[in-house]
Amino acid sequence: MAQDFPDVEPQDWVITETEIQWSIDVENIPWEDDPHMELPEGVKTYTVNSNEAEGRADFFIRFPEGYIEPEHTHPSAHAVMIIDGTMTVHGHTLTSGDYIYGQKLPHGPMEYHSEDADYGCLVFASFVGGSPAHEWDEDPNE
Repeated sequence: MAQDFPDVEPQDWVITETEIQWSIDVENIPWEDDPHMELPEGVKTYTVNSNEAEGRADFFIRFPEGYIEPEHTHPSAHAVMIIDGTMTVHGHTLTSGDYIYGQKLPHGPMEYHSEDADYGCLVFASFVGGSPAHEWDEDPNE
């Protein structure tokens, strides 16, 4: 059964004529220590797009092999797509192409792995409605 969707005008800021405005080659990302999410040392990020007025931020995140992200919350909802490697959460292992959506509720722990020796798991995450900062019961940075 097909679902009807309302007609929506194209968003000029996303597509100009028929060309995409920019693209990202994940093999050549200039990784940096995480400045936004307040994750423990070892996690690398690349900010793709950020708009404080919208409360939105998009990141590529590279977790080290075997990294365990403790249970936490965020002041924002977020969606994550696994690009490479695996992410295990609540006993379910997600692989490349899998998607997970989280509200402003406690979630985790998550565990990250890959067969690539250079890093563990690569994900794309989009946060909406507030800061992407992690909020912990116990600060894992200490």
